[in-house]
Amino acid sequence: MKRLGSVVVVLVLLALVVMPVIAQEGDLGPGEGAPIVAGNFGGDISTTNPLLVNDGASADIVNRIYPLFIGNDPESGLPVPGAARSVAADWSFSEDGLVMTVTLRSDWTWSDGTPITSADVKYAYDAVISGEVDSPITSFVEPYIESLETPDPSTVVITFKELDCTAVQVAANLAVVPAHHYSQVFPSFADITAESEENLNPGVTAGPYNFRNFRPGEQVTLVASETYTDTPAGYTVPEGFIYKTVADQLVWVEQFLAGDITYVDSVPEDRQTEIAERGAAGEFQYYTSPAGTWQVLLFNTADPANAQSGRDEDGNVIEQTPHPIFGDVRVRQAFVHAIDHAALNAGAFSGTGIPVGGMMLPQSWAYNEALAPYAFDPEMAMSLLDEAGWVDNDNDPETPRVAQGAATAADGTVLEFALTSFTGNPSVDSSVILMADQLTNVGFKVNLDVIEFGPMVDKLLGQTYDALMVFWGVGVNSPQDMIDLLGSASDQPGAGFGVTSFYNEEFESLMQEARTLPGCDEAARKALYDQAQQIVYDNVPMYFVNTSLVPVAVSGQVPNFEPRKNGIFWNQAAWAIPPQ
Repeated sequence: MKRLGSVVVVLVLLALVVMPVIAQEGDLGPGEGAPIVAGNFGGDISTTNPLLVNDGASADIVNRIYPLFIGNDPESGLPVPGAARSVAADWSFSEDGLVMTVTLRSDWTWSDGTPITSADVKYAYDAVISGEVDSPITSFVEPYIESLETPDPSTVVITFKELDCTAVQVAANLAVVPAHHYSQVFPSFADITAESEENLNPGVTAGPYNFRNFRPGEQVTLVASETYTDTPAGYTVPEGFIYKTVADQLVWVEQFLAGDITYVDSVPEDRQTEIAERGAAGEFQYYTSPAGTWQVLLFNTADPANAQSGRDEDGNVIEQTPHPIFGDVRVRQAFVHAIDHAALNAGAFSGTGIPVGGMMLPQSWAYNEALAPYAFDPEMAMSLLDEAGWVDNDNDPETPRVAQGAATAADGTVLEFALTSFTGNPSVDSSVILMADQLTNVGFKVNLDVIEFGPMVDKLLGQTYDALMVFWGVGVNSPQDMIDLLGSASDQPGAGFGVTSFYNEEFESLMQEARTLPGCDEAARKALYDQAQQIVYDNVPMYFVNTSLVPVAVSGQVPNFEPRKNGIFWNQAAWAIPPQ
């Protein structure tokens, strides 16, 4: 599932694994290890319902108490049959490539003993396409899947609307929920809402852990499942998993160093050198890998006072009312050329930020290497603003520009907007302040809107923001994520991740062609994705501030920490921490 990097959608970083042929025997039996204690500085979880997850904290819990439909190999990051914590044992395609038949495993039950069957996949699919559930999953599956049938308890038959080179990735977005339980607690699909009691107190689950309780502002507590077998040890070793709410990254690191938290996987930039040195000295285990996220600034290209879906019920594109400032591409281009990334990197990221140009992550096969990061060029920024009808009447840098013949704003409108971000992350706090200063130099007036994580997500998904800074996760091997983030079908206020309301017909056409290219040749598809990334680069619906290497520090008392290229925590349920 795709989740926001620190929020989520989700596009979501999952710890998935193909089980080794020979299980690793541990010294500790089922549930005999000390509990894993993780930190969360993003605010409380908002849901434990797999159909509703749109933030990273909730995904961290859901990924431990519910199955996947299809899982990934932790080394390659690619979907494979038989992955741990997934119900898909195998699959095959029809000769024309339109029908995918998935065979489910038969050795897994829900926490109440009910077998996991195809009915659990069918219920989830029917719910997200019903039009009655505000689910992020909808935009990932509805445009591409024609039907989903379950001829017997162990078989799921998915028919796609057309030949799809990303069919397996599309299918991997499908959720698995306890249909027998959900059909009782939710009389209709319309009852699957964030207000449901089931939302934060799930009655039936299946995963390495079972849900124990949620104490707002404190922690989520999970306990080891007695029946889960998808670990190298053959069982869940830790007694439980505790997800502590901490004030911010600095507190998280200090609690880790004090031994109160098992691991930290988001180290503030100004502490990374210290943590690396202490890890090298043997105080704890230390590992770095390319981030699966960008730090990205999103522009709302539509009027936040009139948020609309990108398409109507018949699939026709809806012409959006433009944002009075960011509805003009020249203003967005001026914005990015006003940003001095070198100063930003030194002042906010302690030199650890890696600037990017293309929309894919640099380690992806689909990354467009020809796209250089935007140049810092304040003269160009001011020239673009002049051209766009935002004039500087007094040559006073302290006075913002005003509209005079602007395409999207009435004359006299001040070049003023709110830059929204979230509390608790030092690099975000610093970067938005530095950006605001740099933008002031070319005539913008920036009002910082630094709020708690949950309200920020509400603004983001509700599309009621002007510009917003966040971490966003993206699949390294899933270039089709681009259409999920920037396609008009994903522009669904309150549910979809097309939160910029960007629409470009050529971009969508290229993405469609790459998805359905006969033969699915990778080089030919990359050429199409390169063109699509060029369009995003030129139109700037998002500013990809930078990516980075992710430092992970794990307590020196944790045996079996064996990170993989695309799955740092693939075997976390087998960590054998000696009990205190």
